[in-house]
Amino acid sequence: AVKTEGGIRMEYETNELRGEIVAKFGSMEKCGKAIGWSGRKIRDVVTGRQSMTAGDIEQLSSALSVKTVERFMKLFFPNLSI
Repeated sequence: AVKTEGGIRMEYETNELRGEIVAKFGSMEKCGKAIGWSGRKIRDVVTGRQSMTAGDIEQLSSALSVKTVERFMKLFFPNLSI
């Protein structure tokens, strides 16, 4: 992930995050709708085409019911170790 003025731009494969979204909601679009995002925003955020703000991460982790730091890090910052 790279910090940008607008948030965090992902620079890695996001299969884990995408898989978690699809497992919980059935599709990225349904997840986006559940948290008030457009289908395009959820796709762009998950694929790294759009920066993810701290608020975006908070919304998405809450929607996915991420309960542990380890799971949070694996989904949102997989290249960092804790």
